[in-house]
Amino acid sequence: MQSTNRTTRTRRLARAAGVLAVAAVVTVTAAPAQAAPSWGPVSRVDLGVDGALANRHSTSLGISGNGRYALFGSSATNLVPEAANLGYGLYVRDLRTGRTELVSRTDDGTPLTSITETAGISGDGRYIVFSAEANGVFNVYVRDRVKGHTRPVTTGTASAEGGGDHGSYQPVISADGRRIAFMSARDDVVPGAPVTPDTRNLYVTDRATGATRLVSLGADGHAADGASEHPTISGDGRTVGFASRATNLLPATDDGTAGLLRPRYTTLYATDLHSGTTVLAGLAADGTPGAADATLRLSRDGRYAAYALGASPLPGGKSRTELFIHDLRTGRVLSIRTSANPDAICWADPSAAVTADDRWIYFSGGCSDTIIRAGEARHDLYRQDLRTGRTELLTTTPDGAPQDGAASGPFVTDDGRTVLFGDNSPNLLPGGEGSDWHVYVRSLTHG
Repeated sequence: MQSTNRTTRTRRLARAAGVLAVAAVVTVTAAPAQAAPSWGPVSRVDLGVDGALANRHSTSLGISGNGRYALFGSSATNLVPEAANLGYGLYVRDLRTGRTELVSRTDDGTPLTSITETAGISGDGRYIVFSAEANGVFNVYVRDRVKGHTRPVTTGTASAEGGGDHGSYQPVISADGRRIAFMSARDDVVPGAPVTPDTRNLYVTDRATGATRLVSLGADGHAADGASEHPTISGDGRTVGFASRATNLLPATDDGTAGLLRPRYTTLYATDLHSGTTVLAGLAADGTPGAADATLRLSRDGRYAAYALGASPLPGGKSRTELFIHDLRTGRVLSIRTSANPDAICWADPSAAVTADDRWIYFSGGCSDTIIRAGEARHDLYRQDLRTGRTELLTTTPDGAPQDGAASGPFVTDDGRTVLFGDNSPNLLPGGEGSDWHVYVRSLTHG
């Protein structure tokens, strides 16, 4: 339920209490990835009036639990009549009826013209959260698609801002639509909350009670001593994950040192909102925090955290990331690979999705034995069985051949039978266009 702001200032933002026990780290022995020959069809999602193909790039942002509603962002000018002057808009497509609606609107229905590229959709597809600029400052909003109303989650006006950026961004929403997590650079979201000069904290608003609480708080009750951002929330709304450069989010060790002293790294955390316990989520193969990509996904029940850490570069010095999934209940960490070859160098997009039953992980990536185009990495879309390590290739052309481009940003339905994703391949569908990014959905029901 999660992408980046188009303005310069916000693009910079986007791009176990106690001592942590050593985690058991396991590399899954992946079976060679292969496509199931009877996957259902691939369909375009970023379509507009009368089925018009989006004429500019689009991004996958989420799918409802039953697979009916797909959320995406697009710079296209031809999806709805108002799109010509938007620059960028958020859309929901009803995959059953084929209707596409613009959801980045004010309460009176006016299309918004300055929004970020981060948004989320509730499990039933009714609620959409996003960040938009009004009166000179960005705030978080929630739109009720059924009632046609847009309501503020945060408030703030430019007149009280002073210098710097003091907006609220990067909202995500729980599956039941009750809790919304977001990042804010403001110092007045929670009255009395400790702040720093470079405040960038994580908050959760409970829509049922109206209460907002600070999540990124130092273990000693003092302000986090570094910026925290890029939240994610479990489907049940109990667990919030986030990236942070703070060094005081965990309790001090017995010798009095901070729980984590690695300020040069972005580190990933998960906070249980019921117990208030914060634990390290992004662990490397040796059980210590690695240099993390800021993108983090949680499973629906909050048990698993999926993320990518920096790894040794590809030949030629090109950077890469390696995908992991951390069982926050047992401490077990799995390295997610698409090759059974132990010598293969693997990489992955940091976005990954886990099914509601915690059985499958969907991700974009590849290994060195699937490198094409003179050493360039191809990011295909895969799913891996977390019990057996079986890996299946999902992005194939109609005749079963590999695609020519790359996939990213998967979102999966509760039953794991439908996956939404972005792709820039010109041959994923017959008559595919160019190499721009568009949004697709694939049925995973075997024929």
